[in-house]
Amino acid sequence: IKFSKLHGQGNDFIIVDATMGSLSDFKITEEQVAKMCDRHFGIGADGLILVRDNAADSDFFMDYYNQDGTIAEMCGNGIRCMARFIHDKKLSSRSILKILTRAGIKKVEILGDEIKVDMGKPVFEPSGIPVNIGPQNLINGYFAGNYNLATKNGIFEINCVSMGNPHCVIFLKKNQDIDNIPLEKWGPEIENNRIFPKKTNVEFIKIINESTLKMRVWERGVGETLACGTGACASAVCAAVLKKVATGNVTVNLPGGKLKIIWEGIENSVYLEGTTENVFEGEYTLQ
Repeated sequence: IKFSKLHGQGNDFIIVDATMGSLSDFKITEEQVAKMCDRHFGIGADGLILVRDNAADSDFFMDYYNQDGTIAEMCGNGIRCMARFIHDKKLSSRSILKILTRAGIKKVEILGDEIKVDMGKPVFEPSGIPVNIGPQNLINGYFAGNYNLATKNGIFEINCVSMGNPHCVIFLKKNQDIDNIPLEKWGPEIENNRIFPKKTNVEFIKIINESTLKMRVWERGVGETLACGTGACASAVCAAVLKKVATGNVTVNLPGGKLKIIWEGIENSVYLEGTTENVFEGEYTLQ
């Protein structure tokens, strides 16, 4: 298979054109995806994207797989890299693409070096995230926030939202150093907690000022990554709802770079914007 390797703020993806020829009905197993994404024995990536043709209501379908081979609803940085791939490979001449994901259709705009995605409205209803938190634990009747989650590593005050996939956002205390938290211990325990029926992505956030966040993320089915687009959106939304930042433009600083989040309140879509880069191309023999 011919592939390209792209990244957005260090969040990297293997992307394959499966729109034509022998790959149009190409299927891949969980084990094959995991081997391709292995950083020692494969190409190495946080996930795999198969770019597929789609019906008239959208331009392409994003067939997305986590690093461990499990299927995911969508990926914010992944869909931005996919749009760059489509543009560079001249699969479409449009500067605005409608891409179908397992979380619905997303509109992606190519703005020179930057790619901007309409991520849709955040989902606050616990059953839509999903998270098993009762109505008595909601803020303002809709937001599953400031919920105390007991774990073997202590109690975490969590905030839950879906950006097409589940997120658990945790704001660190002023005396906590985000660079030194034991993410490899906290992340998997929260990801797999029983209150998350489909597991969850976990974001740890430090408030820098009213328009800037610093984030580390433990991604479901992957582990710690250098960036997460949907996670950055979820964190900015939770920070805005809790009035930790102003709504509007928020910059999220990640280990791999910066992402811009634009959100004007509950009835509005969240927009994700940032750069992408083509790292290399090659061919891979499936095993």
